[in-house]
Amino acid sequence: MSLLKELAKKALNDSYLETLVHKLEKTYGYHFVGNSINNPLTEKEYTDLLRFGDILCRSDLTEARNLAYKIISLLYNFYSEDKFFKMQAATVLVKLGNFPSLQLAINSEEIDLDEVMVESIIKKTYQIAPDSKNIFTDAQYQVFEELKDSNHFSFSGPTSFGKSFIIESFIKFLIKERNASDNIVILVPTRALINQVTTKLKKEISEPKYKILSHPTVPLLYKSKGNKYIFVFTPERLISYLSNDNPAINYVFVDEAQKLITQDDSRAPLFYHALMLAKRKSVNLYFSSPNIINSEIFLQLFGNSTEETLSVTENSVAQNRFFIDCIEKRVIMFAENGEEIDLPYDSYSTNEHNNLKNAITLIGNNVQNIIYCNTVDDTINYALQYAKNLNDKKNTNLSSLIELVQTTMHEEYYLVDCLKKGIAFHFGGLPQRIREKIELLFRDKIIDNIFCTSTLLEGVNLPAKNIFILSNAIGLRKFSDVDFWNLAGRAGRLTKDLSGNIVCLRIVDKRNRWDSPKKDLKVIKEKKIGKVESILMTNRGRFYTNIGNSIVGKPFTRKNVSENEKKMLDSYGNILAYHDLSKTDSILRSMFIDNNNDGASILNKIDSRNQVPNDILAQSMTIKLQYQNDIVAFGKLLPQIPLEVNYQNCLEILNILYNFYNWKGEESGGTKPLAKNKNILTYYAVLMNSWINSKPLNIIIKDVIKDFVSNNKEIFLNNNQSELFDSKNRIHINKIVNNVVSDIENVLRFKIKYYLSNYILLINNINKGEGLPMSKDWSEYLEYGTTDKIIIELQNLGFPRHLATILKKNYIDSFIIQDYNIIDFSENELKNAIDKEKYYEEYIELSEILDWEK
Repeated sequence: MSLLKELAKKALNDSYLETLVHKLEKTYGYHFVGNSINNPLTEKEYTDLLRFGDILCRSDLTEARNLAYKIISLLYNFYSEDKFFKMQAATVLVKLGNFPSLQLAINSEEIDLDEVMVESIIKKTYQIAPDSKNIFTDAQYQVFEELKDSNHFSFSGPTSFGKSFIIESFIKFLIKERNASDNIVILVPTRALINQVTTKLKKEISEPKYKILSHPTVPLLYKSKGNKYIFVFTPERLISYLSNDNPAINYVFVDEAQKLITQDDSRAPLFYHALMLAKRKSVNLYFSSPNIINSEIFLQLFGNSTEETLSVTENSVAQNRFFIDCIEKRVIMFAENGEEIDLPYDSYSTNEHNNLKNAITLIGNNVQNIIYCNTVDDTINYALQYAKNLNDKKNTNLSSLIELVQTTMHEEYYLVDCLKKGIAFHFGGLPQRIREKIELLFRDKIIDNIFCTSTLLEGVNLPAKNIFILSNAIGLRKFSDVDFWNLAGRAGRLTKDLSGNIVCLRIVDKRNRWDSPKKDLKVIKEKKIGKVESILMTNRGRFYTNIGNSIVGKPFTRKNVSENEKKMLDSYGNILAYHDLSKTDSILRSMFIDNNNDGASILNKIDSRNQVPNDILAQSMTIKLQYQNDIVAFGKLLPQIPLEVNYQNCLEILNILYNFYNWKGEESGGTKPLAKNKNILTYYAVLMNSWINSKPLNIIIKDVIKDFVSNNKEIFLNNNQSELFDSKNRIHINKIVNNVVSDIENVLRFKIKYYLSNYILLINNINKGEGLPMSKDWSEYLEYGTTDKIIIELQNLGFPRHLATILKKNYIDSFIIQDYNIIDFSENELKNAIDKEKYYEEYIELSEILDWEK
């Protein structure tokens, strides 16, 4: 065996092998762009490549194993029916433990090779995932085994590695090993991922004792039955859960852990704070991230041993890399050895939309494609223009989704035009149920092309055969290495493809559209990902000096601090204050004292001047401590929260928040300000009143349109120019629809809710001391979109807002209620009672949530 490993090492440096692989790649490249090559592989070259693959797969070196897989994935395109290929492919893939790809490569054919059969039996016996028929690949099995022996762990792997599968398998192991005695959290970066992860877990976790929940309030129904829980939380929800009297958490699994160290993400501090709260409660922390070679960094942040870490670079799916430059009229393929292979291509146009259409038509025909467009406006525009001249696609599932968009959003919404042609666009600002339907139809191959923003970078599981990348940026920021490969890694689906294609496509001469190819393409050409850093440990840009300046109100050390960076510094300042006041040992606190000359005196001043209780501060990390203390100083003179929910009272609350938290100074800057000026408050009041009063989305949109018309309001368009709103202008209508959906999610349920929650916590703390009545929790109304306690309770049980509203209105008799708590309900009664014709879509959703057979 050692001889074979030595041979594999030599093969990696063999010039003949390099020549063969280069020739094979060139053959594939020509084939990919619709051409054939005059001198494809000879019989000897084909045989030699397979034998090289056989040698390389026996190595322990990741580079050798990846090359063996790459050879098989490329040959598959030309020799998939050849018996000798199937035999050699089986040997390679069994050696790699890649059983999902094995089924594709040999197409269920029996391979009568003793070595393959013996090794296959061994791996299928020892590497079977818990409570599953699925087999771990060798690399997945290594991670799983190390997880079993660790109290905390951090691992990373390629996007297609199957990190979620490993975490789910480990959770099943814990449930069995520890007799279903633990409560577990999966921490996800955005709300967009909550339902996807929750739905998957409900299918995977069979232990009846466990309930899968996504809200930080545990329903009495489950508490009374002694259930255990797997929670799917965002950082905000974990903070809320840990700040209240709830069942203890034993394990936290951090999905997409790279969000912890994203340099310009104002939500990164919330991740850090949530996990520090968990760490204080002795929760075991596990981190999963894509493509990070120093995955131990997450353990360092929380003072854990860095030995329990593993960074995997072995591929489960191979990827081929291309650059199509329609401006300079050049197409290249990046070979494994780093060379550029020029390819023939003549589908150029002077029009950007024609350039895109030509590329997708030529190389994306009959397969599924993701088209990354960066901004929401580009995503919608490119999708619309691409769909424009296509024929209508007749499909009942598409028709159902079109009807859903028209009835729940607006009949003039642009998504309808795209869906009619079997095209979709996808971004965080779409309603959750619409996004999920699009994802389902894409997986079922009813939709072939999805145009999207960076939602895929947030962890949304939506791979495709090809990914076309039209921009090398997220917003205004260039891709980092990790960003690019996390996005590009969606090309190729384990169990569906042996390989995927990454196509960097330059269709227009604009900034951040591959406009500096030599520099921009370095990340794809070299396939190298550098070590990532955390600003908490590097003190880059005089980070700790600026945190101190944020706390004491001094100017930052640089004038060009972005709005995101400012909010990040302010948040870390609040976390630092909390760590000091609660005597929490942390890297943040110790590094601040070491790296800020005035650190000790700043912390002493915080300690002597602060009047905000620690439990309130812990829940209010995005709000400057100074404003919270100013509110406390007002005492019983503070304006009380109104009782009734109406437009005028919503406007009154918004004015209170605007003034007390200095929105004019804190929330008027950046590309997406909360309140550029005070005039925006009337719009938020309309939105807030409709949302809290349980109105469905389409009615809320109509309320906003009515407000714009009756008050002669102006609307800001994509070019940042304003126009008087015209209800007959389709562009205006679509702008309103996108704004409403985005503002409910990001403004009402996040930014305003955070401020309102802090104000209510502070005022109730004062009222308690003065013997005054407690204010109603309007922040809860904002979160759940209702004042109805039963609808809130139904959402806590796992029903989304629209379903909870229908259940309360029509089928509440199926539930047993005491003091606004649901203490039991009859699933059979509900299943039989629901009008399946009137509420067909809702019945399908309920079937998913409650695991009914459809």
